[in-house]
Amino acid sequence: MDTNSELQIKDVGDILTALPTINEDATYWMVRANQGEYYNDFVMSQYVGIGYDEISLNEAKNQTKEHLSQIFHDRKPRDNNGRPIPSGTYTSWIGQLKRFSSEIRPGDYILVPSAGSDHFSLGIVIGEPFEISDTQLQEINDTPVEGRKKSPYKKRIKVQFIRSFNRSEADPALYKMIYTQTTVSKIDKYAPFILRAVFDAYVSGEKVYLTFPVTKKEDIDARPYTSFLYNLTESYIALAPDSNPIIKSNVQSAGVVQLVLGLSSMTGLFGLVWVCLKSKVGFTIDVKLGKEKFKFKKEDSGIIAQRIAKDRSEQNINEQRAHDEHIQKLVKLANEANMPMEEIQALVSSELKNAVKKAAIPDDKSENNHQE
Repeated sequence: MDTNSELQIKDVGDILTALPTINEDATYWMVRANQGEYYNDFVMSQYVGIGYDEISLNEAKNQTKEHLSQIFHDRKPRDNNGRPIPSGTYTSWIGQLKRFSSEIRPGDYILVPSAGSDHFSLGIVIGEPFEISDTQLQEINDTPVEGRKKSPYKKRIKVQFIRSFNRSEADPALYKMIYTQTTVSKIDKYAPFILRAVFDAYVSGEKVYLTFPVTKKEDIDARPYTSFLYNLTESYIALAPDSNPIIKSNVQSAGVVQLVLGLSSMTGLFGLVWVCLKSKVGFTIDVKLGKEKFKFKKEDSGIIAQRIAKDRSEQNINEQRAHDEHIQKLVKLANEANMPMEEIQALVSSELKNAVKKAAIPDDKSENNHQE
């Protein structure tokens, strides 16, 4: 985008609409791919699977745990080394079969780890569990694909994988999850850390989660860091004085600062200003907020805001003036946060930048109608 670029945004709420939306009521599961052996097959073929072929999917769904235990005793009394299988092992297998066949539902999220749990892929369940026949499995495995070892699993669930991340990028809180060795496990308590690793901005329920990655690897000086946090929160409160924003910080040179805000048009405007502020070049944004229009301009010294003039009735002047003061305070605090933000090498969410692009009214006259 060149220095003369201009965006028009009809409704700042469109910015929030363009962000990824996460179902706050969904359940999160981790399904292991035989120590990562079938990780590529799961992700590339868009499914997850499980073994335990001694029990059919229909039996797993409809039989009691006690009956399933007896079936296992009858059909697989010994392990591959000829040793008797303990009852506790059957109990563990049955629990995983029950979770896979009856508890995982469409709309739930599934996380799959690679070998060594170095990489993770997150997907959303898009179908009910199903079971393929021996013939179907043979046909699938008779078609080799380079770089992928196909799984022998007949019990499967279709999953649309949406994002991947490296363990090095994730919160250390996920390490406890990694050490869980069961094939299928519920991981709801790790959902906030997973989502923060996958999306640097998203909407869930009535909240917006905005992450500011801090990329500085050396020690971070306390004063610019605390100044950034202060101005970050106060700039939003300037827009919404009755709000109660929440900050979650995990900065260990490098790390992240996450701001949790209420879902409102004010949040969209707040995000827009921060995207404007961190653009590498100057530009102008015309934006509509409610019934009023504002122009935000990026200049060398920061950003400025001005109301786009129009006729007003006398009774609304004081209310409009108060609204303008909120906007100006937001801009002032955001500008003041820019210097410490540079010192700690903090960035604005890439998801938020993309959402601003999507919210802009297309301009056929300009090939550069986008944000850097």
